[in-house]
Amino acid sequence: MLVVLPGPSLACVVGVTVCLSSLGLAEAEQDPITVWDGVYTVEQASRGETVYQQHCLSCHRADLGGSEEASALVGDPFMQAWREDTVGTLFTRIRNLMPFDEPATLSVADYLDSVAYLLQRNGFPAGDTELVTDHVGEIRIEDEDGPGEVPSFALVRVLGCLTNGGDRWRLTNSTRAVRTEDPSVSRDAVLRQLAGASLGAQTFDLMAVYPDPTDHVGHRMEAKGFLIRSPDGDRINVSTLQMVSDTCGP
Repeated sequence: MLVVLPGPSLACVVGVTVCLSSLGLAEAEQDPITVWDGVYTVEQASRGETVYQQHCLSCHRADLGGSEEASALVGDPFMQAWREDTVGTLFTRIRNLMPFDEPATLSVADYLDSVAYLLQRNGFPAGDTELVTDHVGEIRIEDEDGPGEVPSFALVRVLGCLTNGGDRWRLTNSTRAVRTEDPSVSRDAVLRQLAGASLGAQTFDLMAVYPDPTDHVGHRMEAKGFLIRSPDGDRINVSTLQMVSDTCGP
């Protein structure tokens, strides 16, 4: 469902609570913690291996390569699924959905240990401090040489100027796409930050835009939806689109 609002509003989506930590605002962090900073211990990963063998191995296999029923948890498939996201999102997904036949039945410690094991198997170094729930949301998953572009099919948020390219809607002068966990429209506190944020040089074609946003041409808009990378130009299959301000400038 697309929601186009005339401006900041608390009437976002009935029954949905928007968490500020899930909106990708951490992209402006100066010195983010990453999976390359030693965010788990060898002992924790060893406990996690035991959890994996007891509860995960039958579906994801001994080599973590996955099966017809379960996705691979190492290598390129892992990075494609989780690059530019956080360990917190990975932990929450595993805690809520796994084991497949009995989700959310293990202890928090077991889930943390299993995440530590996945980090170890993906070549991220161990450190002196165990992974804990208080900080998992701060740890970025990225390549060793630094952050990159969000992969295709991720749920993202962008900020840019709405234009009408004849037969298509488009955001120009847009920020880079950042992951978000919430497809609904943002609330007042976030919109106030976005109104003064710097724009960028990206362009995104918008798909499935409804209702007609003609009245917002030339406005600064926030779009959320699923990112589709293409050699012909990146697109966003829109879940929500809303006005941040009635000008494109800061």
